[in-house]
Amino acid sequence: MIKLEYNGFHANFNPVGAYLEDLQKDGTSIIRKSSDKNSTHGGAAVLFPFGNRIQNAEYYFNNKQYSLPENDGKNSIHGLVRELAFDSNSGDKFIEFSNHFKSMFYPGEAYIKIKYEITGNLFVTSFYVKSMTSIIPVEIGFHPYFNVHGSYSISYNSRMKKFNYKDVYFPDGSTVDVDYNGKELNKIPLDNCFYLDSTVILKDEKHSIRMVRKNMPYLVLYNGQYAGNDSIAVEPMTGIPDVYHNHVGLVTLEKNAEFVCSYSIEVI
Repeated sequence: MIKLEYNGFHANFNPVGAYLEDLQKDGTSIIRKSSDKNSTHGGAAVLFPFGNRIQNAEYYFNNKQYSLPENDGKNSIHGLVRELAFDSNSGDKFIEFSNHFKSMFYPGEAYIKIKYEITGNLFVTSFYVKSMTSIIPVEIGFHPYFNVHGSYSISYNSRMKKFNYKDVYFPDGSTVDVDYNGKELNKIPLDNCFYLDSTVILKDEKHSIRMVRKNMPYLVLYNGQYAGNDSIAVEPMTGIPDVYHNHVGLVTLEKNAEFVCSYSIEVI
């Protein structure tokens, strides 16, 4: 376990998966721990090189077929780095995890770096990736579970588009406008992907949290079984579920090309 403490923030990390286990601000729990040690049931898992489900655990890229681990029925979910050991480097206000990523399930190699940094009242999480050997497909996501107290809602200042699903898990690429501004989300079952290129404020009966995303215009909201009655996962994403098939939000990087994305949270 690695700790980062500064300006009222207290964060615990596991270098396996570059995983933020929990986060507190001024003694208040903001991101909660997993209750069963599964990194996508609590904390804030790092998801790369795909964020959500890939149908049938296979995909084609650059005219070649690749198989993925079947870890969600016949599908693959939540990327390939959650069990990966990362190198770490830290200072008073930051911790950085890095890895030269390569996998039999993936077309090329990449240098990846996840940085957690406290800047004033902001807790910032960023992801840097550089393609090392060939063109690669990239989707990046984070899976933070935010503690909530009583009823909770979100607010934002742009159009929110909900993706339509062809079945339970896989979007068909089309969207419908929705308005969740100020709605009590605790009364709405959520496991959906949205396009929302806006600051998001999560408000409950005790506090509010502002989330600002860069190069991550998609968002998954989840308050199902693993969230329980006292948390919601607000998941920044660069793409949508099944991105290797529908290509919505897919980033392709030529050799030596780089991509950076991030999100920040602030208790307000």
